[in-house]
Amino acid sequence: MKKLWMPAAAAATALALTGCAPGAGGADPTPPPAAADSPAAAVTEIQIDKSFWYAGFKVTLGTARVVPSSVGDGSAVTIEAVFQNLSTEHPEEPTEEALLTVGDRTYAEPDRPLSELPEVPAQRSQPGTYAFDVDEHFVLPEAVLVVGKPSDRQATVPFTGTDGHVALEPSPVPVTGKVLRAKAGNVFMTVSAVEVRADEPYLHGQAPSGEEFLRLEFSATNNPAAGFAWVFDRDLHLKLPDGTTVGTADNCSRAQIYPPPHASVDGGLACFLVPAPATGTYLLSWDRYEKGALRVPVN
Repeated sequence: MKKLWMPAAAAATALALTGCAPGAGGADPTPPPAAADSPAAAVTEIQIDKSFWYAGFKVTLGTARVVPSSVGDGSAVTIEAVFQNLSTEHPEEPTEEALLTVGDRTYAEPDRPLSELPEVPAQRSQPGTYAFDVDEHFVLPEAVLVVGKPSDRQATVPFTGTDGHVALEPSPVPVTGKVLRAKAGNVFMTVSAVEVRADEPYLHGQAPSGEEFLRLEFSATNNPAAGFAWVFDRDLHLKLPDGTTVGTADNCSRAQIYPPPHASVDGGLACFLVPAPATGTYLLSWDRYEKGALRVPVN
């Protein structure tokens, strides 16, 4: 079982990148924490009921509580969660990169005896618990959970309200169609599903900050008697709306499938890193044959 840990420097950077530092993201400064004698400061339990997607997990947060710390006379916050492993094959533990913020304060020190991030089998769900040591300035209703390294796309979940909720929920793109390999059109791919997402569920990856994955599932068809009709990652290219072209993302794409003569085969996955938020019309080509490419409009 992994335990939560994050260096103070990383915590400070994460706070800045998620817009929780004073004045971040607009002209209005971050409101100060509630006074110690305010009603908000007296709250010791709250129901969050929000989800986020990160590194191949859908995580749904439940009840957060202020409890006695496992060490000393201080306090801790426990956050109940259900961790759903989205990978089709690989068991994994949820990321340990997480922290809490309240205004301009950061709480990154986990309460290790209270934390429980279980290993979850593929396509299964298990309960677990985030836990952090906090101080007398902590105000439960004003807390925000920040998940992920500053160098990656981060999820942010406010305990109350929806302002600032960055769930990183995958977004389907309603596009299907053929991608021709050459003018004859007797060897081709058929794209059956497209989505934009910040994580790579199969191997539990996460897109870098400022980028996301455009993922396309496809089959390949080989109508003639020719035996060599492999689809390789190196042969697939995506033209971006600005006219530049990128190849497949090594840590996400798995396009290698082989349709034998006079047959089709499923199971292809082409995956590209694109600037976030993905928007505009993309063009998927095979062997750079643009006349046979598939247009992929993303709104």
